[in-house]
Amino acid sequence: MRPGSLACLFIVVTFVSAKTVDLSFRGLKKEDFFVRLQSQINLQEVTDLNLSGNKFDSFLDCSTNLEALRTLDLSQNHLQRFFFLCKDEYNLQVLNVSHNMLEYIDDNSLNDRVPKLKILDLSYNKLTIVNETMLEHLTILEYLSLSHNPIGYGIHNGAFWNLKALRYLELRNISAPFFSAEFFKTLGNLSSLDLSWNPIDEIPLLPMKLQQLDLSGTQVISLENLYLPQLRELKLDHMPNLTSLTLNDLENLTSLETLSMIGCKRLIQLSFWPQSGVVLPRLQRLSIKESGLTTLGVELSALMQRVPVIEVEGNPWKCDCKMEWIDSLNATRHLSRDIRCHAPDQIRGKLLAEIPSYELQCEYDTPIFYPILWTSVSILIVALIFTAVFILLRRPMGQWSFRGKGRDTVTYTTVVESNNDLVRILAVTENHDRNDE
Repeated sequence: MRPGSLACLFIVVTFVSAKTVDLSFRGLKKEDFFVRLQSQINLQEVTDLNLSGNKFDSFLDCSTNLEALRTLDLSQNHLQRFFFLCKDEYNLQVLNVSHNMLEYIDDNSLNDRVPKLKILDLSYNKLTIVNETMLEHLTILEYLSLSHNPIGYGIHNGAFWNLKALRYLELRNISAPFFSAEFFKTLGNLSSLDLSWNPIDEIPLLPMKLQQLDLSGTQVISLENLYLPQLRELKLDHMPNLTSLTLNDLENLTSLETLSMIGCKRLIQLSFWPQSGVVLPRLQRLSIKESGLTTLGVELSALMQRVPVIEVEGNPWKCDCKMEWIDSLNATRHLSRDIRCHAPDQIRGKLLAEIPSYELQCEYDTPIFYPILWTSVSILIVALIFTAVFILLRRPMGQWSFRGKGRDTVTYTTVVESNNDLVRILAVTENHDRNDE
């Protein structure tokens, strides 16, 4: 950087509070700051230092005096490493090293010299591993973001075990195919967890005090047995495999206030089975915008009536008699004014509120009903024919009548006789026939 530019920069800095220095997006290299610029700034009194958007490839505390520093922003640089080595203990509470080129966090980076750190942002780097020693000294850390790192299987089971004060954990888009229950077992104070945009298909066992959970963009299909009694916000946006949701599956989320399913294009069914208890008793916002829903069943009417904010825009709604109940909701809800019909063709593009009830007609499934009916009748007729034939074939032979050569008919009945009696009967019959001739 040219001397003239440094002079201008110094003028800018002098107008900033002595405790806050903003040198962001100045194109500074580490040499510009450590060798030239810091001699013009009294860093001993600086509490907030912003060096984001520059060209630092490393940061070493030995090159400067940061005794009073509480906030350090090194985001959007070219950092490959950073160290805190030359002072026994720092007052640093907030460290932002996001959007850099960090591949590994050295043991001399987040060590016992920064025990007061409460906020750590490591997002948008190149980290592939999070082991037990990387975060072990951050015992009062409250916020941690590892989002947008290619970590995959790289999180060790005990990586978060010392973070017992942690309240916010962001693991968004880290390419993790699963999350072990071991990851969270010591995080008893965790209130917000972001697992979104990871290829997981099962929800792990989560801390009971969780209040916010984001599963957006995951492969999860079932939400059954999700027991989080303090959960207030659940995000299920843009989930590719979510095709149906029965709200009864969320009956254990008794504190839920916000349920979001925005952009779930394959979500075609939202249902509810009436039961004795109230499901989602505290729900305040239900967002199902831009999904794949075509209809809402009347069983949802009680829920829709009591939820203050419902967002339904952008679904391919089929406006027929099954949707007529929506107009009967409280007039202050105006839900029918947010539903724009996608089908049938004659009312496509119209708002449900604009369509008179007599035009909301249903097409019954007669093409399916009649083949089933005729098939059943055919099977019944064939069964009756076979039954009749079977009965006729089982009739005793002694009850059949045969006509002889003459006009007389001889009828045989079922009689049990001895051989001698049978010979006598035949002989009498022959004599009778001769007399007739």
